[in-house]
Amino acid sequence: MKRVHGNIVKRNSVYIAIALLAFSGLSACKPKYGVNETPVMTTAAAEVEIPMDFDQIHNDVLESVSPSDYPFVKNLNISGDNSAKTVNVEVEIVENVSTEALNTFLNEVMKTIANEAAIQDFRYSKSTDTEYGSFFKKYGVHYIVKQGEETVEDVTVNPGEAFPFSA
Repeated sequence: MKRVHGNIVKRNSVYIAIALLAFSGLSACKPKYGVNETPVMTTAAAEVEIPMDFDQIHNDVLESVSPSDYPFVKNLNISGDNSAKTVNVEVEIVENVSTEALNTFLNEVMKTIANEAAIQDFRYSKSTDTEYGSFFKKYGVHYIVKQGEETVEDVTVNPGEAFPFSA
């Protein structure tokens, strides 16, 4: 009986030793969490061109600019050309729209375009109350405002130039 009891104790001791060894090995491999001295970020080099997805910008602007806020706008189309670095904005409005209302609308559209571009390429700064961010320092804008068949405004703003309405 003593011999059987001794074998059981030895066998249990071996199992316990193996379990402790495995447990200590697993607990030593846990990841350590802490603050890095410098954040790990993926950035694109300044000279690398990131093409804008103007279809996405068009859709995002349409979602952001509420038709209830600008009921005088019948149609809005935004497109662009990455190689020419231009954004084309075509707006169709109803009759009897004040210049102030149109400028407020165009201001909101330009801010939203710049913000959406900053989402696509984070090297661009977003718009503020006083400027349109840095996107329009690299891209020019050609916007046309029509009222039926009549062209109300046909304006080209080159990269870095001021818009004829306030930011």
